[in-house]
Amino acid sequence: MTYELKKLENSTVEIVLKVEGDEVKNIKSGVLKNIQAKADIPGFRKGKAPLSTIEAQFADVIKEEVTDKLLQAYYEQVITEAGIKPVDFIKSVEANLEADKFQGTFTVEVYPEVKLGEYKGLEVEKENFEITDELLEQEINTMLEAQSKLKEASEGYKAQMGDTLDINFEGFIEGEAFAGGKAEGHEIKLGSKTFIDTFEDQLVGYEAGQEGEVNVSFPESYHAENLAGKPATFKVKVNAIKVVEKPELNDEFAKDNGYDSVEDLKAKKAEEIKEREVARIENAYKNSLLEKISENTEVEIPNSMIQREIKARISEMEQQLKMQGASLDMYLKMTGMTQDLMEIQISPMAAAKVKMDIILGEIAKSENVEVSDEELEGKVADVAKMYNMESDKLKEELTKAGSLDNFLENVKVETTMQKTVDLIVEAAK
Repeated sequence: MTYELKKLENSTVEIVLKVEGDEVKNIKSGVLKNIQAKADIPGFRKGKAPLSTIEAQFADVIKEEVTDKLLQAYYEQVITEAGIKPVDFIKSVEANLEADKFQGTFTVEVYPEVKLGEYKGLEVEKENFEITDELLEQEINTMLEAQSKLKEASEGYKAQMGDTLDINFEGFIEGEAFAGGKAEGHEIKLGSKTFIDTFEDQLVGYEAGQEGEVNVSFPESYHAENLAGKPATFKVKVNAIKVVEKPELNDEFAKDNGYDSVEDLKAKKAEEIKEREVARIENAYKNSLLEKISENTEVEIPNSMIQREIKARISEMEQQLKMQGASLDMYLKMTGMTQDLMEIQISPMAAAKVKMDIILGEIAKSENVEVSDEELEGKVADVAKMYNMESDKLKEELTKAGSLDNFLENVKVETTMQKTVDLIVEAAK
């Protein structure tokens, strides 16, 4: 057996396998006899047709079976000797079988070669954070608004942006009412931009019970062609006005929300903001470092690895939708997308993820980053805790499902990646 290896684009290699002599003869003979025993050829009893007839009638089948047997015999040896790591199945097999000589040409995508750029001593800008009164006020105001309620406005109150109005309306174009332009008891929040043009703006200043007219123009791109771009008049009546009643910030409010006092609420909210923002800044800093490394690294990513990542992301999305009582088909119909379009949209993110995983794996290998048994057990314990389980119980359940080894390997890989990122951050300027 001999072979030749040629590197192609996108981390694909072409392998030409050559085998000749008795080995080919013996394999071919075995294939011929097996076909002969099963072949039912007119003019011959079953299993009694001459081998020359079998060879002539089943040439393609014979070539295919000989090819499969020789690939099974030598594929592992070839990739081991060549020092390549396939990441997908063999593709594009072309074979030639003449007498006792066989030549097969096939391609396979392999784990890519990586030319790492600088990954130590990198310098990227890191945001500084300081808590301010304004940030704290915004946070508390958001909390107050989340617990706000709508109440009927007092008599004589004039509508303002942010108020919710109960209205009747009917639309006219050139004096003629149009289909779909009439409703009663419709609620609209002023400033929400749910109505076209300046419809909501013109209701500012109205009182409950007031009637009037609102003049607007439908946008040129409006979905109903008979209305697109046309001016319209809406006769409206404001039935009621509801205003937002925001709770007062006092000790009673603080206690209702689990705090000792307003001061305690402010102090703890300030800590929450700081913790959240520091985490955000740290995450952005890490991402900036990783993006810089990615830009400086040369690697050709096999398409099969990207496709696997795309499928994994879609599968994860399906699981999330299932937990919400929906399905991928429902999501696609609601968004007007197709699965092909979704895959195209996911592809750049998937490619970036695969590239970063490859880079981090290469850095981990260069820096001898390893995960100890104690670290692995600690991570398993963290996962178990998320499910309110003990580590041993989690392992027991995974063993029953036949997925313990795969789970442990995934935890080990993820932990290795985290340690590698930590190494990069520690080495940065």
